[in-house]
Amino acid sequence: MLRVKSWEQAAFDLLAQLGSELHVQAHPQTAGFVPISVDRVRYEDAEAEVVRVLEESGVDWREHLELR
Repeated sequence: MLRVKSWEQAAFDLLAQLGSELHVQAHPQTAGFVPISVDRVRYEDAEAEVVRVLEESGVDWREHLELR
């Protein structure tokens, strides 16, 4: 699960990048939480892929999103 920490454009650009690269819907829900739906068996792999995309973005993503 991701949580939007800043409501700046960079946060939404990061979510769009996740959606594009991982072929998922990455839209904030209640209280800014962005659910990541994956099979429990693959959770660690999915989390690693999310972090990889965020790290490769060139943006200090931790200022804008929190991985929970």
